[in-house]
Amino acid sequence: MATSLKKLGISEVDTWNAPALLHQPHVRKSVKKVHMDFLESGVDILSANTYAADYGITEGGVDENFKRTQWVFDNLDLAKETIDEFVKSQKTLFGNEVQRPLLVMPIASFASGIIGRASTANRQQKDQDDYHRCEGYGFPASDIRSYFEGRLNDDVLRYAGKTGVAMLAFETIGDLLEVEIICTMLEEKAGVLEEAGLSAWIALTCGTADSVDTGDSIASCVEKMAKCPHVTCVGVNCTEPHLITPIVGTMKNVLKECGAEDKLIVVYPNSGETYISRELMAGETDHWVMTSACQDWNLVDAAMGWVDSGVNIVGGCCRIDAASIAGLVEGIRNHEIRHED
Repeated sequence: MATSLKKLGISEVDTWNAPALLHQPHVRKSVKKVHMDFLESGVDILSANTYAADYGITEGGVDENFKRTQWVFDNLDLAKETIDEFVKSQKTLFGNEVQRPLLVMPIASFASGIIGRASTANRQQKDQDDYHRCEGYGFPASDIRSYFEGRLNDDVLRYAGKTGVAMLAFETIGDLLEVEIICTMLEEKAGVLEEAGLSAWIALTCGTADSVDTGDSIASCVEKMAKCPHVTCVGVNCTEPHLITPIVGTMKNVLKECGAEDKLIVVYPNSGETYISRELMAGETDHWVMTSACQDWNLVDAAMGWVDSGVNIVGGCCRIDAASIAGLVEGIRNHEIRHED
């Protein structure tokens, strides 16, 4: 979303603040256009722009004054509105045999709101990263739990069900303790989740082929997810693409060992570029920096390999736009046709 909003003229800061800015006509129009562009690219799943509608987090803990439940509601409404319009236009063109894209509600990692921290494995900030790359990002479990209590309160879950959300998407999760807390809270919310018709996926952000952002092993995180009945998909996002194949291999092995091979695997990496999460210095012209990880890499070709290895859902994260997804959709369709032949 942020990549596409920036191309539409939204400032770097406001691309991330957009969930709170829908009252501004140009922001609302831009967010809706990005949603429609992705729908027209052929996606089966659309993410509402709820990732950054979170609490503010300081060194003192969760700041309760930053509750943004209404922002979540507003962004769910806008995503549903856009899907409704898209489906209506498709039925006009192709008749009633039109499959409605699924709507998912992204929920950001606790780390995404820590002031002064790079939020995912591909983001660099001068002095803060090492300090926060430790268990619980250096915060007590109670703070992480408090953060997710706001995102998983009954009103939010029921509203998500009301607007047609099929799944909660916990994204850029980079810590084992955080995974444990999410799984525990999903079990505690079992009744409301069932009432709202919701399940969840948890997508990890990984710094290496073996570890998530804080250094915990990918295998230990997946084992926790495998044992949670409300997590129906395990996955990885906002991770360099060259790491995906070994990560998927680990996920498959752990799911098999845990007898949880019925869980789906979802993959949506970033472009491989690194984001400099600080003010630019002399000689720097862009927050995004090309790395060796994104050279000689093609999303479509890579995705075909992931699909063949058992990945069920494929998409893109940072720097992957609707045009890239359109190419991916075409590639997968052609891939399926070749396999049928």
